[in-house]
Amino acid sequence: MLTNLQLKRNLDTYFYFTHGVKGRVNTIDDAHQFQVVQKAMSVIELTQKEQDDIFAIVASVLHMGNVGFTEQEGKAQVLKPECVEAISKLLGCKASKLNKAFTHRTIDARGDVVTSPLTREMAIYARDALAKAVYDRLFTWLVVRLNTSLQPKQGRKKEVMGILDIYGFEIFDRNSFEQFCINFCNEKLQQLFIELTLKSEQEEYRREGIEWEHIDYFNNKVICDLIEEKHKGIISLMDEECLRPGEPTDKSFLAKMNENLSNHKHYISHRKAGKDLQKTMTREEFCLKHYAGDVIYNVEGFLDKNNDLLFRDLREIMSETTNSITKEVFPASDVTTKKRPETAATQFKNSLNQLMEILMNKEPSYIRCIKPNDEQRSGIFDDKVVIHQVKYLGLMENLRVRRAGFAYRRPYEMFLQRYKCLSPKTWPNYPGSAKQGVQEIVNHLNYDKDEYRMGNTKLFIRSPRTLFATRRCIPSKEAFHCNNHTEDLERKSTKNEVPEDEGRCYCHGEMGAKILGKEGSGEEAESRVNYQKLHKGIHNKEWKSDRNQQGLPGAG
Repeated sequence: MLTNLQLKRNLDTYFYFTHGVKGRVNTIDDAHQFQVVQKAMSVIELTQKEQDDIFAIVASVLHMGNVGFTEQEGKAQVLKPECVEAISKLLGCKASKLNKAFTHRTIDARGDVVTSPLTREMAIYARDALAKAVYDRLFTWLVVRLNTSLQPKQGRKKEVMGILDIYGFEIFDRNSFEQFCINFCNEKLQQLFIELTLKSEQEEYRREGIEWEHIDYFNNKVICDLIEEKHKGIISLMDEECLRPGEPTDKSFLAKMNENLSNHKHYISHRKAGKDLQKTMTREEFCLKHYAGDVIYNVEGFLDKNNDLLFRDLREIMSETTNSITKEVFPASDVTTKKRPETAATQFKNSLNQLMEILMNKEPSYIRCIKPNDEQRSGIFDDKVVIHQVKYLGLMENLRVRRAGFAYRRPYEMFLQRYKCLSPKTWPNYPGSAKQGVQEIVNHLNYDKDEYRMGNTKLFIRSPRTLFATRRCIPSKEAFHCNNHTEDLERKSTKNEVPEDEGRCYCHGEMGAKILGKEGSGEEAESRVNYQKLHKGIHNKEWKSDRNQQGLPGAG
């Protein structure tokens, strides 16, 4: 296969693999992973012809990265013709025409066709643009092909489960256009998640017959608008700068943003930044205050990556290839159209908005994956790495939304089963309905009226504090054996001989008072002191020490 693809086994041979850095990674078994890929291709019913064309395209992209250029009198010349030869054989096009397309550009200006040579810098730009376009369109083709293979046969019920896999916010030492797009995507997903969370909350309240209460939360729509708003957002300003006459640069784009967005509270320029932030920002950077935290972006490369224009000559030769996939993804209509292609950011924005529409009409569930460490090793949890992900995955904001209303809700049957030991009317078994039994427990524990609501099928508790207090009332396992020995406890309580773990099982309001003290008797106050000490978990030794100092019985 390597011979057919004209590839060498040494990964360091290919610039796109290494960028001058050693390409081999000891922790990756390339041979095994390649076998997995081949098996997956067969499983999804890709034909052998399709598989061969896919590998030919990937190999051609690697060869593109090795096409170097020199410059003579301002005109670019191909440095390694053998790489162009390899690409032409793999994709099925004329090497001479591809060579010319790498070094020349044809412009159709109102019917006048002009071909001009490229400089070395522009030739490198054209080469990289072709590599990205070929790889991008292959990826899009593969997604469509996968969906075709997964399409159910006629006559079968169509129930589809889609999977959206995204890491979350990306924050590196240097953040560029790619991180800007990924983080914009996360802002939109967070906005959707909050909306769906509130929607599901409202729906559950309606089902349970509970009146909906307004929930205050941070709405990140203001950040989404900062990025995508028409004529005003960062993407619009970037597109304007890419299309304007003259020589737009990344610095001119940054100046445009500083001028138009200086008053936005979620956009921070170097001039607007505080002293501490200025120390970490250069004058070629800007900061966005995302919902999950601040991210500093370096503007270098934004316009080039957003433009990502593929010259007409390269589009034309790709449409003439014999490779079935490149011929399909580079239609001849691309060459004849006069419409300027959308910028990368606009394509990304439109695709993202389509995804949002799809998700809004579905019933999404979420699985948040936390990477425990950066070493890809089991059994190691790096607190810094985990906390960073919890913050930038937006988990805390989602929890705040859920907890802003009623933080806890459980079906009556489950709540009664767990907490029936807290009331003498429900222990050991309650003869009535589960809802009535839960009401007995709530009344016995003297819940504040604002702290809970009784729904149609569930109990809703507002604050975690109330729930935790309820949990602390559950007797320990060692204490349960005391429930059938009330008389023994009453006898021991009069002699101040109640062991700590026995007293703990009856530390629930009136029941504790009944057993640990005799209402109306002279010993009631002292017994209540004993009960309170036991309830707080004071060790028996310390309890006896206190009684010895006070001259009370039971100190021995």
